[in-house]
Amino acid sequence: MANRPNNNSNGGGDQRGRGPAGNSKRLRVKKPVNKKKRLTIILSSVLAVVILLCGVGYALLHTNLFGGADITEYSSPKKIQDKSVNILVCGIDNDSDPAAEHTENELTDVIMIVNFNFEKSEATILQVPRDTYIGSDYPSGKVNAVYAHGDNQNEKIKNLVGLLNDQFALPIDHYVTITMETFREAIDAIGGIDMNVPYQIDYSPGEGFVIPAGQQKLTGQQAEWFVRWRDGYAEGDIGRVKAQRLFVSAAMEELTTLNSSQMIKLVKLCYDKVETDLTMADILAYAQEASKLDLAKVEMYMVPGEPTYSDDGLSIYGIHKDELADLLNQKFRPHTDDVLAENLNVIEVSHEYDYYDQNGNSIQDLLDGHTPGKDSLSNKEDTTSGTGDGSGEDSSGTGSDTGEE
Repeated sequence: MANRPNNNSNGGGDQRGRGPAGNSKRLRVKKPVNKKKRLTIILSSVLAVVILLCGVGYALLHTNLFGGADITEYSSPKKIQDKSVNILVCGIDNDSDPAAEHTENELTDVIMIVNFNFEKSEATILQVPRDTYIGSDYPSGKVNAVYAHGDNQNEKIKNLVGLLNDQFALPIDHYVTITMETFREAIDAIGGIDMNVPYQIDYSPGEGFVIPAGQQKLTGQQAEWFVRWRDGYAEGDIGRVKAQRLFVSAAMEELTTLNSSQMIKLVKLCYDKVETDLTMADILAYAQEASKLDLAKVEMYMVPGEPTYSDDGLSIYGIHKDELADLLNQKFRPHTDDVLAENLNVIEVSHEYDYYDQNGNSIQDLLDGHTPGKDSLSNKEDTTSGTGDGSGEDSSGTGSDTGEE
């Protein structure tokens, strides 16, 4: 995909605001800068500064500098990637945060597949719940254990990429992984995330890890508590997935307000702490594409399914196969043929209700106050039920965050 330069300019003119000697100062009204235009200017500055500071020549710019695994065996042909790409984004729990329920397990507690449709300037995000059932090859049967416990221990990301590619019959063109430690540092590097926390979160009762309800700026540590907490949701892990939509929306809006020094600090911080197969040129090109996005055209969905139990009695999230096939065909295969549900290697454990089959929100809808997970995209009306209320009652069968894989 080629870089697409943006020639936005503020124009010239005398900025001193004074006429001939003896005249009074003339006041100028400062026009507000469009957020998308501002972000494009920032990204252009970052491109120049990164190349200048790092001395990145053309060859290095197009070389993988992050030590990422080669996943081309699972990706789309180049002619398709010029039109759209699927990028796997994972948050990995591999640090020893004392507030964490489980540490050093390298569980992928955040799994999202992002489709960038360049031709329509649209993006679609698929959230894969960590408890999603993927079969008995793993003791827990859950997708979050695949990364660390698959056969490939040298390039662990291939375990997860390969499984999603196989079960969803979906090409994965690129990937990005971030540890929770780096997640915290990145949030702090940009000065925190301003968002409205819908209810008080007591991440570790008795330990003082509390986020009060209301509008506030979350630190990196608080942001981690927010995206990982699930004990207080009536829907358990599904409540956490929905809450993560609120955070993603707030974070995307926050990124449009960054100044150049904050953006540079963020790029330098993540440079050697994020694992990805993307080259620097890819990252900068995709960042410029992202700057063009209308937040109303950034949509979030969760894998359709329902909380249930495995044959071993474990709390899991079971996929609804037909509904998943429809969603993938509509939103994640914009330039390829549809794939029938019978050709997905998904194991459907249960299909008793459809609460979570229509669950889409746009980022703009979430910023405007729509309930996460309450469908605002199918004919622009709410069609789902069973949303969490932070009550602490677990009626979903997904259990509490015990650290089980």
